[in-house]
Amino acid sequence: MNFTSEVLTNPVLITSNEELIQLCSKWNSLSVLALDTEFIRIDTFFPKLGLIQVCDDGGSFLLDPLTLTDWAAFNAILSNTSITKVLHSCSEDLVVFKEFFGILPSPIFDTQKAAAFLGYGYSISYQNLVKATLKIEISKGETRSDWLRRPLSEEQLKYAALDVAYLPEIYRILQGLLSQKLRLSWLQAECTEMVKSAISEVSESDWESCYQNIGSAWKLDNYQLAILQRLCIWREKEARKRDKPRSWIAKDSDLISLAERTPRDRNSLLSISELSKFLISRDSDTLLEIINTPHLEAPPKLTPIDLPLSAVLRGTLKKCQAVVQFKAEELGIAPEMLARKKQLVPLVIELNKSRDFPWPDSLSGWRQPLLESAIRQALC
Repeated sequence: MNFTSEVLTNPVLITSNEELIQLCSKWNSLSVLALDTEFIRIDTFFPKLGLIQVCDDGGSFLLDPLTLTDWAAFNAILSNTSITKVLHSCSEDLVVFKEFFGILPSPIFDTQKAAAFLGYGYSISYQNLVKATLKIEISKGETRSDWLRRPLSEEQLKYAALDVAYLPEIYRILQGLLSQKLRLSWLQAECTEMVKSAISEVSESDWESCYQNIGSAWKLDNYQLAILQRLCIWREKEARKRDKPRSWIAKDSDLISLAERTPRDRNSLLSISELSKFLISRDSDTLLEIINTPHLEAPPKLTPIDLPLSAVLRGTLKKCQAVVQFKAEELGIAPEMLARKKQLVPLVIELNKSRDFPWPDSLSGWRQPLLESAIRQALC
């Protein structure tokens, strides 16, 4: 790509449906398209989309979601499996696409993940990756911009365009290196998991496991865990219904206190001094109904929360982490891409129960042949 100032500093702002349809007709024949989004998510649950950036390797285009109304042609681009969508650190962008369009771009190529497989570090920023691969320095001057304000300033437009202008060339570089090292399938697997995670973010069936992410839930017994699970599901629904962050509905500590104390009436609810007064005044009746549902039993799928690791298991975990570190250095990749602590802890717990168990799904696929034998040997 020819990185001319025309491409970088003069992006085309698309505000009419006709312009977008014409562009999509051209993009439909491409094999690669770079994407990014600008949004605001400060005091709301759902992100407020302010701009969509697209680079087709010939120019940068900024799609205005505040004026465009006909997205059918663009949705078809997002769903076109013949077009690889290149994004950088796209977890939040995927949620934005899912919420705004109801679909996710596929297939995707995340340049941050790709870079992690090539020794650039686990979470290299876009500007640092541009510098490392193309020897070009860019600024991040508009990071805290109000992307819902109109008209957008020239500085905002330039900043937004820069976020996609270099992605096609970076894609070519990283894809070539991954292919040489036979790691392209590793990245594809990771990108598939990112899409699945974005789907889970809005899938009600996944809300049932939200309680497992609350740090002190391990202190609760099975009955209390069942209450905590119900409270977490309620919070998920309310956050979306009210369009407010989860913590604005109820903090984790609030839910733990409610599950632990199991108040039976308003007086006992008021006696829990650590509870948010706003939560009590607004939702006391609902909370008491959730807590005091007759015959509340732990549902069959309820997963007990594992206790903090003992000294022995912490030692086992360190051995596993040492294997991961050694293998990562040997491969020249970020160790977090090979196995994170949250993936190793369940492994350590199961190994403590029995040396003969099925390898966990979270470490299967391309990871298993790299780690299983080495970890078992280290723990013999």
